[in-house]
This record gives sequence, C-alpha cells and structure tokens, in this order.
Amino acid sequence: MIVLKADSELKMTFERLIKTMHANVNWTGLFVALDNYLILQGEVRSLFFHFDSRKVAENIVDLPIKEDEIKDTDEAAVRDVINMILYAFGKWGTIQGLRVEKNTEQLNTLFEHVLAGIYIEPEYTTQYFRFYHAGKRITYEDVIQAALEAKEAVQKEEEADEEQGLWHKVEWKMAHTVFERTELSLSERAKGRIGNNFYKVGYRCPKCKGNLHMIMYPKGKEFRIETPEGVVLLAKACTCAACHRFYTPRPWKLLGDGDIYLMDFEEDKKAYEDYLELMGRNGEHEANSRYNEYEDGRKPAGVEDEQQPLEELCEDLPEYSDADFEELLNKIEEGFFPESSIAACEPAIQEEKKRRKKLKSTPASDQDEVTDDEEEQDESKNRHAEKQHGNESAGESGWKRNENERLYADARQDETERRHVKGSRYESDSRQPHEAGQIGGESSDEKYAQVNNAEAQKARETYQAKFGVADRMSERQLSELKHQLMHETRISPEERKQYLDVLEEKEQDRKLAALNKKAESCADKNYAVMRRVYDEIAEEKLPQEKKQNLLLNLKQKMQTQAEREVAELVGKMPPNMDRARYHALREKLKEYEGVDLTPYQERLESQKNLAEQQEIKNMIRQSRKITRDDLTELKERLKEKEFEPGLVLPYFEQIENKIRQMDENEIAEITGDPAHMSFDEGMDAYQKIAEGPYLPDLKDNALELLSRRLSKIKTDECEQLVNKLKNELEEAGITESQKHYFYPARKVLLKQAAPQETEVIDYAMASYAAGNGLFEYPIFVVDTSRNNSGKEGIILTPEHLYYSTLMTSYRIDVPSIDEITASTGLLNRGVYVTEKNGKKTKIPYAVENKQLTAYAGVLNEFIHYLQEKPDSRNISYLAKEKHDTICCFRCGYVYKGGNICPKCGFKNNA
Repeated sequence: MIVLKADSELKMTFERLIKTMHANVNWTGLFVALDNYLILQGEVRSLFFHFDSRKVAENIVDLPIKEDEIKDTDEAAVRDVINMILYAFGKWGTIQGLRVEKNTEQLNTLFEHVLAGIYIEPEYTTQYFRFYHAGKRITYEDVIQAALEAKEAVQKEEEADEEQGLWHKVEWKMAHTVFERTELSLSERAKGRIGNNFYKVGYRCPKCKGNLHMIMYPKGKEFRIETPEGVVLLAKACTCAACHRFYTPRPWKLLGDGDIYLMDFEEDKKAYEDYLELMGRNGEHEANSRYNEYEDGRKPAGVEDEQQPLEELCEDLPEYSDADFEELLNKIEEGFFPESSIAACEPAIQEEKKRRKKLKSTPASDQDEVTDDEEEQDESKNRHAEKQHGNESAGESGWKRNENERLYADARQDETERRHVKGSRYESDSRQPHEAGQIGGESSDEKYAQVNNAEAQKARETYQAKFGVADRMSERQLSELKHQLMHETRISPEERKQYLDVLEEKEQDRKLAALNKKAESCADKNYAVMRRVYDEIAEEKLPQEKKQNLLLNLKQKMQTQAEREVAELVGKMPPNMDRARYHALREKLKEYEGVDLTPYQERLESQKNLAEQQEIKNMIRQSRKITRDDLTELKERLKEKEFEPGLVLPYFEQIENKIRQMDENEIAEITGDPAHMSFDEGMDAYQKIAEGPYLPDLKDNALELLSRRLSKIKTDECEQLVNKLKNELEEAGITESQKHYFYPARKVLLKQAAPQETEVIDYAMASYAAGNGLFEYPIFVVDTSRNNSGKEGIILTPEHLYYSTLMTSYRIDVPSIDEITASTGLLNRGVYVTEKNGKKTKIPYAVENKQLTAYAGVLNEFIHYLQEKPDSRNISYLAKEKHDTICCFRCGYVYKGGNICPKCGFKNNA
C-alpha cells in the first residue's frame, strides 16, 4: 500500500471531480494505491477506482495509515500517473459529468508517453486498463512505486555524477608569494589536525589567511611530484583545506622564502580530498632537517647537507642578521628541529624577538598623526572654499533664470498679438465667399415654374393614353415606355415617379403570373425538379410579400415528395452494399433537406458498419505485409479511409504489434551491447535510431539511457568549468560585468532555472551557435549587443569559441586555438584569437581597457586548460563500461590494475 498526499493542483482537481460526481465523500486529501485500486480516502466513506472492473464506487473502509509513510506528489511523473485516472474512467463513462473526446487509440498514445519515462507499457481498451514492465503484467500500485523510484534514481545518479569533478593536470606550478607567520602554542597545534598526517603550523594561507597544515616525509618515503623544473621529491608540504591548495618550497628553499610550487584544486573538493589522502599515506609528524630535492640529484653550490642542532644555533642569536634570524624562525616552523630542542630554546628565541622589535620601534607614528591633522585642516578649508564658490554659482544661475523668464514672457506676449491679428485677417477672408454666395441665386422650384404649361398638359395626355393600353403591350414596348419616362423633361419629377411606379407594378404582376405557371407545371415532378423551381422563384427579383405564399405552397409539396423518395431509396437498399455505394446513398440522402432520417438511422448505421468491415477485410487481404513499410503504408491507407474507430481499432492493434516486434528486433541489432560501445559507435547507433521510423516509445527507451548519462556528465563538467572560470576572472581582478553570463547548467537540467537566468544565453545560442553539438553546453557568454539581447558577443563551450558581430559570425574549434592576447593600442585595441594555422581574429569583449590584458590572459589560460583534457574525459571513453588499460578520469594518467589512480588519488576509475 502506498499513501500519497495531494499537492494543491491535484487537490483542486479531485475535489472538483467529487463535486461533479455528487459523491458522498469528504476527502482527506490522501490517495491510497492498493493493488489495482486507487482510493480517495474519506473521513467516513471513500471513493474507489478499480482498473480491472472499470467501476467507480463509494465504500466505507478503515485503512491503517501512518504519518511517516505518507509521500508527496511533488514530482511530475507521480502527478501524471494519478491524472491518468480522469482520462481512463472518463472514457469508460463511469465518471458522471466527465466526457473525454479522445478515442481509445489516442488515449493509449497519451498513456504511453506518460509512462515511457518509467519504462512501463500501458494497454488501455474499452474493457480494462493494464500495465506491463519488461513484458510482465504489474498492478497500478507498482506503477506508482516506479514513479516514486524514478525520482530517487535520478537523485542518486546526480550525486554520483557530482563526485566526478573536473579533470586536473597534476603538475605543480611555480609561484612566488608571501606567507605570514603567527605564534601557535603546542596545544593549538595539536588541536588543529585535519587527518592524513597533516598538522597545524603557524604559516597562513596567502589566499584566505587561514592556518596551513604541514606533512613531513621520512627519508626513502618522499612524495614524488612533477614540476616545470622536473621531478621533485618532497620532504615537506603544506595545505589549506579551505582553499583546496597545496604548497611546498622549491628544492633547497624554505616555505618562508616564498619561492614555491603550488597545486590548486580550486572548487573541486573531491579531487582535493583524494589527493590529500594520497599525500598522507607515507607522511609523519617527526621533525627532519631535510629540504625538498630534485630527483636527478641537482643541488645548488654551497648548500650544506648537515644541519646544526638548534641548541648550537641559538648560542649567538644577537649576532644574527635579520635575514639569518628570519631563516632560523622559518626552519623552526617548517619542522627542521625536534620539538624537544624547540622547547629548550624557546625562551632565548622569544627574548631575541623582543629585543629586535624594540630596536625597530620609532616615533614615526606621532609624526604621522600630526600630518593627518594638518591634512584634515586643509581639507576643511577646501570644503569651505568650495561651498562659497557653490553659493556664487547658485546666485549667478538664479539671475540667469529670472532673465530667461522675463524674455520668455515678452516673447509669449508678442506671439499672442500676432495670433490675434492673423486670426482677424482669417475671419475677414472667410466671410467673402459666404457673401458672394448670396448674389444671383435661383431655386429649382422657380426653374420648373417657367416650364410651358401647355407642353406639360400635352405630355400628360399622351402618357395617360399609353397606360390605358399597357396591359396589351409586349415586354419590349413596356421597356421603351419606361425608358421614355425616365428621360422625360416636360413634366415634374414627382409626376414621372408616379408613372414609373405604376409601370413597375404592372411588370411585377406579369412576373408573378409567370412564376405561378412554372410552379403548377412541376407539381407532379420529382424532388430535384421542384427544388430547382423553388430556387429560381426564391432568387427572382420580386418583393418577398408577393412571392411568399407561392414559395410556402411549393415547399410543402417538396417536403411530401422528399419523404416519399427517401422511404423508397432506403427500402430498396441492397443487403450487401459496398462502402462506395453506401457513401453515394448517404450523399444522395443529404440532398433531401428537412427530411427526418431517424426512422431509418439504425438500418443505415448497420449497413454502414457491414460495408466498412467488408472493405477493411478486402484492403488487408489484398495488401503486401512483409516489411515495416508495408505495414505502415497499410495503416495509413486505413486511416485515410476514415473508418469508424471502433471497427478499425482491432486491426490497427494487430498491425502495430507486428510493427513493434519488427522495431524491437531492428533496434536490438543496431545497438547490440550499448555498455561496451565506443562513443563513435554509440553516436552512429544514436543517429540511426533517432532518424529511423521506429515507434516513439521504443525509440525513446533505446536513446534515453545513453543520452541521460552523457548529458549529466556534460552538465557536471559545465557547472564546474563555470566555477573555475568565475574564480579565475575574480582572482585576476576582472570587475563583475552585467554583460557576462555564466550558464546555470545544473538548474537547467533540473528545470529550476528562472527565465531571466537563461534568456540572453538561449538567444545567443540560437542566433550564432545553432550548430552546437548534442551535448555541448555553454560555459561563458559575453553579450555586446546594444539592446542586451544576446545577438552579438561570444560563447565559450568546452569544444568551441563562437563569436558574432554586426557584420559576421564564426566558430573556432578550441583545439585549434594557439593563444588569446590583448592589444591596448589606440588603433588596434581589442582581444585577439590566434589559431595554430596563423589566422588572427578579433573577438568582442566587455571589460574596461585597463583590464583588457588580464582578461585575455585568463581566457588564454582557460583555453589551454580545456585543451589539456585527457582521453578519459572523451565521451567515447566514458561510454565504455570496461577498460583494460585505465586512463584516469581526473588527470589522464595511464596505468593498469585497480580503480585508484596512483598519481592523483581518484578512486572511481574503471
């Protein structure tokens, strides 16, 4: 039994469902997955969903639930598995008030997509909903458990990936720095251990100012390191656990001299801890008087092998120079003398320290205070003078402001006067046309009054005579009379309109009489003829009230004839009609508008199903079904026919099962044994499967494991590279810029990144790095566009340097870069990339000119670091599960046997 607490989204959804179903359940917000049931636990009555019986029912049940066993539903996979309930039971019709439009095939596709990520296959039909894993049937409770475990598996995989860290070239770099030294008691030194034979000393880390811890090696067990000067055997070394750094003096030098070798693991704590453990294996806390030495025996002239006892060296301390005394103190700190000797000589050494400090003290501090007071007085005077000057400036500004206001007022008054004069002139001009329009005017009525009354009377008599015989006129004669009236000028327009109206009425009566005859002539014709006559009458240009009764009578006759013809057509329908003839019949029946086909619907539906079933069988029997393409083509042709889903679905399932089997066999042949594939082989298989016409779930399952593994490796790499570059820019003194963007790889992978964190990076990648590789993530983006869009600038990935300017964009392979330099001249200022073939390119940047050289230096070092990536960091190496000769994942050291690197201490090589 699995108990889940609904989140806010699920709670709202299922409370609405309970309300829609009118269920008598007061839900507690808990889901219980038990066998093939999902139970919404109520305070008294609970709501049960049963996947096998398709039933939804209320019942009283007492479930023993413990608070510590309740799990959250905050993962998308768990929420999706629960939400499947709505679609499955809604389609079955067992949830009152819920309707699902998708058909069974579409629901199966939806469920396959939901469950693909947890490797479960659904089988949803009109009778049941079942689940399978690796070919074995499982319960709904198992599905919920798989969704919960998927989250835990991802978290474990991420934790494992995070331990891998960056790669490191385990070569100690030469450096020069200053180590401050503090006094530590023996008890303080004893308390400050970090394990692995490292003990606290008085030296402070130059970076964080915390106390260092030292390790010493007995003769014959020195720790061997590689340096630019060759191999060095360590007698002593120090570390800072906070900065993940190691320090050791150069051969025949002291740490206090500042002339050192440095190993910096930066933010890679795991790599630091492994190397710390490796260094501590042969270490001890016994004093030794030896220096670090070159493995080849080189030694500067004048260096003494034998070290005098501390007691002898402390006999003449006042005669030592400051440099000699400081060297002695450094040797004491660096373990050249046993603790018993140090304890014996401690009083004399402390006394000598006090004496030397007293000699160095001077009254210079008092002089400094006087100087500071004088400077403060001068500064006060300067402030007073600036204040007076400011008041004068303010007064002058006030005078100027008053003068400006006066001038502005005068100008505004002049403008008002000009507008007044100009407006008066415009008003005067505008009256002239109005006045002119009053002269010589004459109305149209006066013009008609001047017409000869005798001619008008004559015209009236003529038209009255013609209208007396209008009923006997032909269509042509009426048309000529109408034309004559329209151009008549002897009578008034009002009289002309009266004559024309009478003429129009006579024309309409003639048309209506003709239409009546046409309607009577089709009374004994078929429906099609009646329909044609009806449409002609409806389209005739007559007032609707004149033809309304005619149309109504004709429509009633059409209805009677249509019903008679439909009954006859359905009655003569043959029992074994094929689908083409059936569709022709349905199209024919559609022509009879307004006929109720309900009495014939059952017979028509039955005939349709018989016709479709016969056509489906014929198509399948006549089709070639040998290859996958044959089956796919057959399925598409069945889809194109748009058969009834319930009829064709069983055939679809048979075809899909055959296609699935073919796809599984072909994918298995392409992938072979993925665990032992090289990257090139794996990518070749990846591309074939990705581009192949395989079922989506099979394709996703085949690609997911390798894709997820590689993407997580690259995400971890990207995240740590971002931290490394950030630190190096900061240490170089490069000011943090709003134009610089670092990719939040881990957040993107976990879908936790806010839009504003990636919008500029995403736009840049889409604009001028669209050809990036499948697992190529950006490390660093510089946006030099004016609108801060990411359209111009640079993108640095582990594989490429992309850049874009207003005029061009280009990609440079990281391995082909020779160096990155800066030019600070006036004419050629900028950052330049020189490739190994000699080509030199100027790239965009967004730092101040004074930081240009340091910025280019950081990029140059970082590019060289990327180029040092060992073979074990290649994805082709990572894709293999087993390696005979091991190339250390962290440092690239090649060795055989064991999973712990003898050079850097990495423990997870395989």
